Amino acid sequence: MKRFLKLTGGSFSGRKLYVPDIGVRPATNLVREAIFSVLNNMFEEGVSGLDVLDLFAGTGSLGLEALSRGAESATFVDNSRTSVESIRKNLSLLGFKGDVVKMDVSVFLKRNRNIRYDIIFFDPPYNYKKVEETLLLLKESISSSAMPVLVYERLYRNKLPELDEDYRLLKRKKYGQTEVLYYQIKKF
Repeated sequence: MKRFLKLTGGSFSGRKLYVPDIGVRPATNLVREAIFSVLNNMFEEGVSGLDVLDLFAGTGSLGLEALSRGAESATFVDNSRTSVESIRKNLSLLGFKGDVVKMDVSVFLKRNRNIRYDIIFFDPPYNYKKVEETLLLLKESISSSAMPVLVYERLYRNKLPELDEDYRLLKRKKYGQTEVLYYQIKKF
């Protein structure tokens, strides 16, 4: 059975996105709308003109939403063939250009150093056990002159992840069982 979700804003608001039947948990419309509302308050022009990285991209809904809202570029990283095919299909349907990388996120971060993105979406599976390890790799991969905003979606927990001082918590929002943490990443 095919599933769809809709873009919530930008030039393609209301357009349906294809969602693969297995193994993905796309950000709900409510959560995506809330994320972009927060980002609109953080950046003067919202996401317009910014470069985004969508890690554990799944359906690519966050990166696609950013492109619909005027992001300059989006890179999608996921290790699932089905997810990568779905993202490519959605990019084609919408006429967007984006880099789609079929690779484990940790391997991608080890192979790509000095990356420069304005916003990094981090939406691993809720049962992912290597969050802190992966976020350390992310910090090590970022260019020393970059200061991206990390948008981390996870299952709500009272305790914040144990991150070093290079991750400055900007905002913490809860939507039902989902929590979104916003960090500024800066290498000191």
